[in-house]
Amino acid sequence: GHDPKDSTSLRDTWPSFAEAAREGARGDVLKGLKVGVIRELPDSGFQPGVASSFRSALALMESQGAEIVEIGAPHFEYGVAAYYLILPAEASSNLAKFDSVRFGVRVTPDGNPTVEDVMSATRDAGFGDEVKRRIILGTYALSAGYYDAYYLKAQKIRRLVKNDFMAAFNEVDIILGPTTPNPAWKLGAKNGDPVAAYLEDLYTITANLAGLPGLSMPAGFVDGLPVGVQLLAPYFQEGRLLNVAHQYQLNTDWHTRTPTGF
Repeated sequence: GHDPKDSTSLRDTWPSFAEAAREGARGDVLKGLKVGVIRELPDSGFQPGVASSFRSALALMESQGAEIVEIGAPHFEYGVAAYYLILPAEASSNLAKFDSVRFGVRVTPDGNPTVEDVMSATRDAGFGDEVKRRIILGTYALSAGYYDAYYLKAQKIRRLVKNDFMAAFNEVDIILGPTTPNPAWKLGAKNGDPVAAYLEDLYTITANLAGLPGLSMPAGFVDGLPVGVQLLAPYFQEGRLLNVAHQYQLNTDWHTRTPTGF
């Protein structure tokens, strides 16, 4: 709810999300629902088993009375590139406060270290490899001479992605797509290739860029590893996500199974 001491909090009256989920048990929840599918989803970008699970999810919803509508999102393909400039920039800015003086842990090297020595040792010990990678990338994107070329351009793309979704929700009630291009990978499998890990966010990060509510549902297995499909709803429509997801779950049993391929 609204916080009078927080100017960014909303004054909207929120429905009961628990009740919205319970309403998903009604058999007619999907009847007449317009489910959008992004036209620009790459045909060859998804592992065949993932694509098959996605089509099965669409078919199930259609069998329950939903209408499948193709929608356009012409800037969808730029989402990953924009996100991995904006996110590291925000990380670089937000994590700067962990300087060994005001916040977080403090690591003091032996001898007579300077403030810079303590800060360096603290940040080296306190941040993991991925966090350091994002701080460095974000600092570069925000540096003089690169801000306009990278960060500012990424923010413009963010607005275009948002506009695409706003236009799409004039045509459909909800959007469905694969959660990731591939099944969940085994622990540590992509540690040596962070770019491959970033590309798994192809679909989910567009929700973050546009600020939309999203929900991932179990949708099957490929070689014993789990696959998901993701629902996106218009702003402030989390209840619709829970409503549709509950009905989908009542008609599938993927949520009752466990992975076997690890």
